[in-house]
Amino acid sequence: MVAEGAPDLPIRPRPSTEPLSYLNGLLSADVRQLEHAVLVVYVAGELDMLTGPPLQDHLGELLATRPDRLIIDLSQVSFMGSTGLSVLICTRQNAIAMGTTLQLSGTSARAISVPLELTGLNQLFEILPTPPTIGDVQR
Repeated sequence: MVAEGAPDLPIRPRPSTEPLSYLNGLLSADVRQLEHAVLVVYVAGELDMLTGPPLQDHLGELLATRPDRLIIDLSQVSFMGSTGLSVLICTRQNAIAMGTTLQLSGTSARAISVPLELTGLNQLFEILPTPPTIGDVQR
């Protein structure tokens, strides 16, 4: 994370070996830095009204570091309710305000694809076909 008042310092997210866990294991978010200014958040678990607010706070903290790109991988999310959709919308708005490109990946599972399609949000977000890995960052 960048220290307040020092925007030129490198981005240092939570180490990938220590996932950020919420609410007795209902949701976790593992952050990895692929390139200098590309962060990937691997979200796993249930994204609902209990777990959404802490995830939104965490995504806000990551956006405050002003990465060029923030990729949210949802391939391990087993449930996404309306609060989860709201988290994605708010994160998109914050990313636009920060000048960060926001992309989603891992949206093919029914738990993610149906809510995105029913609400039309699949047209609002840039969706990557596969989760990114180190050395395989798409521009």
